[in-house]
Amino acid sequence: MYENTTAEIMLETKEPPQPPFELNHSPEQVMQLTHAAIATSRASLDVLTAKTNADWTFDGFIIPFAEDENHRLLQSCLINYHQYVSKDRDLRDASRAAVKLWTEYEQEVKTRRDLFHGIDVVYKKSQDGTIILNSEERHYLDRVYLKFCRNAMHINGEIKQQVQLLQNRIGELSRECVRNFQEESEGVWLEEAELKGLPEAYVASGKRNADNMVFVGLKRHDLDVVLKFATEESTRRRVYIAAENKCPQNVALFEELVKSRALLASLLGYASYAEYAIQGRMLNLSQVTERLNASRKVADKAAEERVVLMEAKKHFLIAQGKPEDEIDPRIYIWDLNFYARLVKTEKFDIDEMAVMEYFPLKHTLAGMLQIFEQIFGLHFQPVNSGAWVWDEEVTVCAVWNEEAMGGEFLGYIYFDLFERPGKHNTNCNQFLAPGFKGSNTSYPSIILLASFDSIAPHLLRQRQVVTLFHELGHTIHHLVGRTRFASTYGTSTSHDFVEIPSNMLEHWCWTPSILHSLSRHYTYTSVEDKEAYLKTHAHLPADKPPIDLFERLVAAQAVDEACLMLNQLHYALYDLTIHGTTLVEDLSVLYNRMRWECTSLVGPDQLTGPDSHGGDYHWGSGQARFPHFFRNYAAGGEAYARIMFNTRFQRNPLDGAEGRRYRRKVLEKGGSLPELPLLEDFVGGKIDTSDILGV
Repeated sequence: MYENTTAEIMLETKEPPQPPFELNHSPEQVMQLTHAAIATSRASLDVLTAKTNADWTFDGFIIPFAEDENHRLLQSCLINYHQYVSKDRDLRDASRAAVKLWTEYEQEVKTRRDLFHGIDVVYKKSQDGTIILNSEERHYLDRVYLKFCRNAMHINGEIKQQVQLLQNRIGELSRECVRNFQEESEGVWLEEAELKGLPEAYVASGKRNADNMVFVGLKRHDLDVVLKFATEESTRRRVYIAAENKCPQNVALFEELVKSRALLASLLGYASYAEYAIQGRMLNLSQVTERLNASRKVADKAAEERVVLMEAKKHFLIAQGKPEDEIDPRIYIWDLNFYARLVKTEKFDIDEMAVMEYFPLKHTLAGMLQIFEQIFGLHFQPVNSGAWVWDEEVTVCAVWNEEAMGGEFLGYIYFDLFERPGKHNTNCNQFLAPGFKGSNTSYPSIILLASFDSIAPHLLRQRQVVTLFHELGHTIHHLVGRTRFASTYGTSTSHDFVEIPSNMLEHWCWTPSILHSLSRHYTYTSVEDKEAYLKTHAHLPADKPPIDLFERLVAAQAVDEACLMLNQLHYALYDLTIHGTTLVEDLSVLYNRMRWECTSLVGPDQLTGPDSHGGDYHWGSGQARFPHFFRNYAAGGEAYARIMFNTRFQRNPLDGAEGRRYRRKVLEKGGSLPELPLLEDFVGGKIDTSDILGV
């Protein structure tokens, strides 16, 4: 999936100290391994809690606990990944059943009174100065102590039992919502005439019925294509509304999940679940609320963008033959991507389909790996894993430090990039194995999951280029970790920090020189594609486009930038509201009403005529298909990312010295220390709130 680089050739004979994991589990083996690993851990913790008081020290009690935690995380990750990638439904179900057992066991661990007693003693010794810890040890102990307190271990009696029951139920509800989202295969059947504007390759790949209607799915890729290219508004509207109503079974489940979270927080003495969830994160609740409310000032800029989009809508519909007095000039939710693309095409001469031809996936990914080599001092080596992988398209890469950085082995990346039935339909990283240092070192293995179109020649839109670089940033963040504990390794940070490093890296993909370096017309990367192209074209295009194409592409970002920011604001404010102090009666109505209030994009509730909902916000339940809500959403971080990039990388995004400094000061620390001081140390001073609130 990636092309050889000089660094890869240099490392062809280098043997990793840890081989790739054997991955050919059967459903039965998944359950057997899970039961055995849990039994081993339980026995280990029984031995630990039988120790005498003299052994209740950090080295005598906390380190053995951490080593068992490392082992638990390793064993559970090796089981968990099946549910996200396996083509075998039985294996996915077995993985989910095993994850349920692991979740229940983790809850058992966090509610063991004998464990908490030892942890509490060591914690108090660290507080009164009886034992002296270094900063990483203290931070780890603080996190462990807080985890137990959040499970009511400092509370006795009936409340403790209620908390434990609620924790289990919350886990069940979350898993069921994610499963429903992951397994859905819904869609709509459309007539040929309704498909106008869609790419020919997309239409040709669609399933057809006896009436020659085409099936259009409701997954991320389908929505992206339809909402950007379908010229018929009725098509965009129909597909969008259908997508907002998929996973209907999640509506009631999510409602119970929100109520259960609120009750849990109340039992533990918090004013709201939002206050409970944000404890231990980089920012407190008041700081998060302040930043979200202040970010509403982008509304004025978004209003200016909508004026431009409305004008484009009017011109487009008039050109289509619609009388001007019959045109509804407002921008609907399903209009934004379509008219933003039109404006970018007309104002900046950006043909998105033509730009895609310069970003073939294999070549683009190889270029990204070279950038990470240059910035962070890494080497990537394709390997034959010598073990079964779950799909023939999956490739494996060993990652090393460059010789100047020590030449050590860092871990493995598994690239699983194409959409397929049963696979988790999102772009993310999934741990195959966590990393941790110490007497029993484990090197991390990470799966980079994407849902790109599987139709050759595998071309990426610019936004997909950004997404791939973002997700690869998470992968590298985890691989370069240098911490003792699996629970603080790499991306195992505060929940509101985890996106910041990758958000910063997105700026590379909005830098014209970087985009130009990544680009190459797909016909120069494949003999078959070259021959196919020349059958319909007189000659090949340029190997690379002029750099001004990417200067225009970056400038075109301003067409809908504020509108897209308001979409993110909607998710974040909705999350804070439903988990706030006031009970919400109808989560669907609130979701749709808040979207209108945040974005001013018109929905079915604002329609007139036969499709009108007359101000009724019951038309969709988009919250039921947003998996981040099921696992605790954490918005924000873009401003911190912008400050880091502008301060340290804007002048030279490929500055290897600065990149290695960033790696040492921020990325290698993982979640082993409070993150905000790390960022401030990197940028060279305190980060001003007024800077963060800037757009």
